[in-house]
Amino acid sequence: MYFKYLRTLTEKFKTHPTYSTNMNIVEQLQNKLNIGKYEEVVKFLQNEKFDMQLNENCMDIVLMLVVNINENTLRNNNMLYTTCENLLKLVASKCSPQEVLLVLLERIEYAKHDDVFTSQLKVLQVVLMRLNESKVKSLEWSLNSVLFYIKNISLPPYIISIEEDEENLLESDEKVQRLLQLYMTVLLFLQPIVEDLRTRHRGSFHNNTTTKLNVIICFILQLMGEPLILLNARNYDKTDDATLDHVKSYTRQVVEDLVLLLSKVLGDSFYLLRYGEQRIRWPKKIRSNLNGVLHEFSKDIFMDEEKCPLLSLAMLCYLVVGECCPPTIPAVYSPNYVFEVCLYHCVQLIKHEKPAVHYKGIVIVKNMLRTVQLKADDLDLKIHQCFCTNLTQIIVYSKIERNRKEGTFVLRDYIHRFDKKGRYMLIANLLKTVHHNGLHSFIATLYKDFVHSELLSSSIPSSWYSGKSLKRLIMKEICVLKNGIETDLMENSDSIIAGLNILRYLLIRDKSNRTSIWCYLTDVEMNFLKPLRKAIDLTRAHFKQESFAVAQGQKNQDNDIDMTVQIINGDKFPEITQDKKLEILTRALNNFDLMDSLLARVFECIEMNRTEQSIQCT
Repeated sequence: MYFKYLRTLTEKFKTHPTYSTNMNIVEQLQNKLNIGKYEEVVKFLQNEKFDMQLNENCMDIVLMLVVNINENTLRNNNMLYTTCENLLKLVASKCSPQEVLLVLLERIEYAKHDDVFTSQLKVLQVVLMRLNESKVKSLEWSLNSVLFYIKNISLPPYIISIEEDEENLLESDEKVQRLLQLYMTVLLFLQPIVEDLRTRHRGSFHNNTTTKLNVIICFILQLMGEPLILLNARNYDKTDDATLDHVKSYTRQVVEDLVLLLSKVLGDSFYLLRYGEQRIRWPKKIRSNLNGVLHEFSKDIFMDEEKCPLLSLAMLCYLVVGECCPPTIPAVYSPNYVFEVCLYHCVQLIKHEKPAVHYKGIVIVKNMLRTVQLKADDLDLKIHQCFCTNLTQIIVYSKIERNRKEGTFVLRDYIHRFDKKGRYMLIANLLKTVHHNGLHSFIATLYKDFVHSELLSSSIPSSWYSGKSLKRLIMKEICVLKNGIETDLMENSDSIIAGLNILRYLLIRDKSNRTSIWCYLTDVEMNFLKPLRKAIDLTRAHFKQESFAVAQGQKNQDNDIDMTVQIINGDKFPEITQDKKLEILTRALNNFDLMDSLLARVFECIEMNRTEQSIQCT
């Protein structure tokens, strides 16, 4: 779109009275370049006497020079290449910046070689520093061309799900090295432009319309998105890993320089993060008219997803909060406010389709949980539900082991940061919505730990961990057989064992009935313990029969146990061998024995104390 506009401008320039059709000067310069008289061309263009002629023939001279900025000239005639690069910078400093820009932009976007791209950036830098404030669109189009080149660089496919121990080797990949080198080049390109704008627009940031300063800010933010967000930007200077020699990686240096540039303009990099919260919490309204759907776009440039992407803001949040870059957040922000804002950005990261991005979201919350204390009222914000939903998905399904482990620790610490009511509300909701057997048992065990803390105290246990609240979770979420005696004990073994352990703990630890567990124990027996006894007996007998058949090399067509493993994309692993089947069946039988042992211990505890406790409940 903008190239069409620029070409229209070109035609206007050609019809302008001052535009010369006399090609003598251009031809002379071209001839001198062809025969290698580079110094004469330089002297001519440097001579102020010829500035008027230079301006009149600006477009043609730029075209004459820029055609030599290519890979072929770079390889075969480096002197000509270097001369044309320097002459282009000279012309850009003397002629109309708009005219130079007309030729330069399309060349930048379709450059094929990084050295050629770098040379073009040097000329573009001169042009952009000469543009006045009214040429904001020209600045925006120029930076879009640079961004287009950067984002077209492909990274190795394995990078999206790389494991922790392989991250430190990323920068040995040629494609990653190329990307980081280009980022460093773009940073050098930006620094003088930022310094110039900083001196001329000091204190004017709060004008959030499309100004040159704000366009630069958005460009820096866009550089923080893909592909940079896929790389490892952790600061190993703060670790105890002696094998890393405490040296900053190139990725770390790049992101620090990007944040530093933002800080020079903004002063407070955290200020931008509120826009992410606003856009997620209160999305733009959409209205329709006779012509179709219209978006009510704000004039605020930072509310525009195309110019200020949420993913880039989330990366900034990771760097500022998760990696302490810069090392401090202004003290004017309360820890709870910072946590709330960061939670919105965390969700953007952990729900991203590429696993390499997830860990950055986990790190944000992990760092923030050290400084906050949360209440049940905070859960009124929908973002907490979104966070829990997406985090549990990572814990269960992530391909990266570190994400699963760290996600589990963060979930535990997150629950611990709430008050007693908040913890109960979170656990009750998670037990209801989490269907993964292992994670369900982990959450149930967390609740048992909170009950244990209450029983250690000499005071009356909190109503959230005793009485009706405890009964509700025990009866409806923890000690439950989903399908009665037909429940798949192998699939639900973790949650069933966790339920038995919690019951056993309460019956042994709470003999004085402070939690009122003994008052509804009969219901637990009828709905959970006795059906579980029948289910264990039936299932164990069936598995023993199947194990015998497999050992004999037979196959029971009527009662064959399905041992195929279905993975997330719907495919199945190849059929397992006989030895593997026996191993699975033996493991299942061991689980049934463990359930049987725990169940027997629970019944023993009940019988030992039933008479005394029944008197207390009446």
